[in-house]
Amino acid sequence: MAHLAKISEKGLMTLPSRIREKYGIEIGSSVYLIEQESGVLLVPLAELSAIYGMGVHHKEKILEGIRELEQEHDEEARN
Repeated sequence: MAHLAKISEKGLMTLPSRIREKYGIEIGSSVYLIEQESGVLLVPLAELSAIYGMGVHHKEKILEGIRELEQEHDEEARN
């Protein structure tokens, strides 16, 4: 589902409340902005912290999953 967000003169963007609620983004939350060929991917920090420490034993599996998600995102953006 697509959502529209406008950028202010100061470069601020307001995320729609539905997106904030769905991904647990609250006032003061941090997000990663990941540049991709098709655009910018916004990832809530809470999602990443949930897997903190798993990388020690599952690094390749995690990286493979991230690559698959990036590929899916790029394919969806092209359509």
